[in-house]
Amino acid sequence: MCTLTLLLHLNLITLLLPHTQASRFLSESILGLTELVWSPEPSNIFLGSPSILRLPNGDLLASSDRFGNGFKTQRNVSVYRSTNNGTTWSTQPTWVTDQYWSNLFQVDSSSNQVYLLGTATDGPAPIQISKSMDGGATWNQTTTLFGSVKSNDSFETGPTPSLIVTANNKSTIYRAVERMRPPFHWPSDYEATCVYADATSDLLDKNNWKMAQPLPFNNSWIPHDWLPRLDDMGYLEGNMVEGPDHENIYNILRLNTRSCTVLGNKAVVLLFDQEHNRFEFDSIIDLPGGHSKFVIRRHPSTGMYVTLSNVNTIPTATDQRNRLSLCTSTTMKDWTERVVLLKDDTGFTVNDSIKYTGFHYVDWQFDGTDGTDIIMLVRTAYRGAVSYHNSNRLTYKRISNWQKLVQKAVEVDSREDL
Repeated sequence: MCTLTLLLHLNLITLLLPHTQASRFLSESILGLTELVWSPEPSNIFLGSPSILRLPNGDLLASSDRFGNGFKTQRNVSVYRSTNNGTTWSTQPTWVTDQYWSNLFQVDSSSNQVYLLGTATDGPAPIQISKSMDGGATWNQTTTLFGSVKSNDSFETGPTPSLIVTANNKSTIYRAVERMRPPFHWPSDYEATCVYADATSDLLDKNNWKMAQPLPFNNSWIPHDWLPRLDDMGYLEGNMVEGPDHENIYNILRLNTRSCTVLGNKAVVLLFDQEHNRFEFDSIIDLPGGHSKFVIRRHPSTGMYVTLSNVNTIPTATDQRNRLSLCTSTTMKDWTERVVLLKDDTGFTVNDSIKYTGFHYVDWQFDGTDGTDIIMLVRTAYRGAVSYHNSNRLTYKRISNWQKLVQKAVEVDSREDL
């Protein structure tokens, strides 16, 4: 049976079967993924923008939005809950209206206050924040912080981290976003910026937030030996990151290199000049998977930087997302792929795997005592998806003792270097 016929056959089966039977395709996988929700592929409704959070009572919250030609209702985020450490998830989500491309976060990890920060709809759109006072059960408070729909002051983003930095007895929360300037060409019209506020202030009061001066992408940053020269360069989906010196704050952004088939593992680093409220170009770095959306977090006790990313292993396929790896850095700029966490097991040919399978847009958190584990939520195109981009599943996975996995990888590399 040819690949196209097989996919159409799987789509028809999953459309007719109840969710539990459709999930059987996932349970037969060897990847150890837990499915939160599945969307029948012929519906043309796809699952995006995953975000995950551990609550003080031990519950897990997972959020996602929807996209595609079949999704014609008001834009919103759905929030799922697990009370048994991710083994099962609520079948009926809580809906947060007028929220999109949003990340879950808490300022006080001992309270029941939870926030979602993103845009009001698919962009270009205003930046919007919503708040729950009861651990994500209800969401009754929403504020527009900046901008309006498709104007000179509108924005796009992804569920990238909210960074809280404490210095001089003051805690500040930072969140990278991108201004989308007219004529709204993706991604060349993105401008990097961030919003930030005193973390102890009322975050639903827009007057407590500031925005950095947006910085357009500059083609002069591109090295002269990058050939062919690219016409559609741009950056997006930035991560606010505290530097190794604990003084400087950076924005590390995904670098679009789609039209150049040898540059899929690059990212742009911008320095945030806090005194003048603006970003400055710092460097372009080698970051495995830098062409696709990634999340960078810093381990609280070791200071190691970690990301889960879609490492580009096939130069002619810069959109490759069928492989998810754990990568680390001690400097924030020098990155190494350590462990492959997810890899397509469908038996597809290489080309079909790249075309139909995606473990991407992963949000994740350190978990367990001293952050020994990692919990992750994955926008998943797998076993029946119409394309790698149009994700038919939202899945969860826990990685136990990630530092031990990294250490084993380092030891193997050391032996191979002998």
